[in-house]
Amino acid sequence: MERISIKSRKKIFSIILSAGEGSRYKNGYKLLHLVNEKTMLQIVIDLVDQLNFPRNFIIVNPLWEKIENNFKIPKNFFVLKNNEYKKGISTSIKLAIKEIMKYDYLPEYVAIFLADMPFILKEDVLKILNYCDGKNKIIAPFYKNKKGFPTLVHYSLFKELLFIKGDTGLKQIIKKNPDLLKKIKFESNRVTMDIDQ
Repeated sequence: MERISIKSRKKIFSIILSAGEGSRYKNGYKLLHLVNEKTMLQIVIDLVDQLNFPRNFIIVNPLWEKIENNFKIPKNFFVLKNNEYKKGISTSIKLAIKEIMKYDYLPEYVAIFLADMPFILKEDVLKILNYCDGKNKIIAPFYKNKKGFPTLVHYSLFKELLFIKGDTGLKQIIKKNPDLLKKIKFESNRVTMDIDQ
């Protein structure tokens, strides 16, 4: 269960959510937090880059203009500025989905990553991607019954994502339709741990 074909991976776009206010973080710009001498966001970008998805979207807030020179953005990554970020994570997801729906073809899934979760390994993501069979509509890792990331969402739910609100994101859809969720059990907290923990 460690491998997924290149052909399958081309059916997936990624979204990196990095537009939050970082209200729990007290040491300057949260996105510049260093983990082993590399910013946490750059670690997530580099991880996603290794997965060879055809298109990747980084959602930022207007403060990005002050810090963007600290990051190396690969060519197939697109930065989208969320001016409504104070209304919660849902606005970032909707911004990305609206952009993706402009394309001539839709990916089968989007993989949603969080910028403040730099401990996830490539092997963790590959394990999750193996469940992208079209039948599973929402796929997420779980550690000790806690939902983690990345979370995969099937294109059949894209329009429904446009109606989520506030700062709970996908949980709104999962709460209404728990049968849509495929839980992938992990023995490591890498998939649930952020830099505020």
